Amino acid sequence: MDMHNEHQKLAVQALNQMRGDDLARARMSFRGMNSAQMAEQHGWSGKTRKQILEEYEAHDRKVDAAIDWVCCQ
Repeated sequence: MDMHNEHQKLAVQALNQMRGDDLARARMSFRGMNSAQMAEQHGWSGKTRKQILEEYEAHDRKVDAAIDWVCCQ
């Protein structure tokens, strides 16, 4: 990742902070669960564990895309 200036570095740092650790924590929490368990609702979220992981993965992909955009301008 070739960053051209301090503004890009700051933007990438902010985007990385925006990513957070939700995906990593969910993966740790759900590790070892089978597909039936992943299809169950998680707590009071109204979402299955699989849906939660998919949403966190989608969020991280959006952050990655934003970082790519910032670094390639």
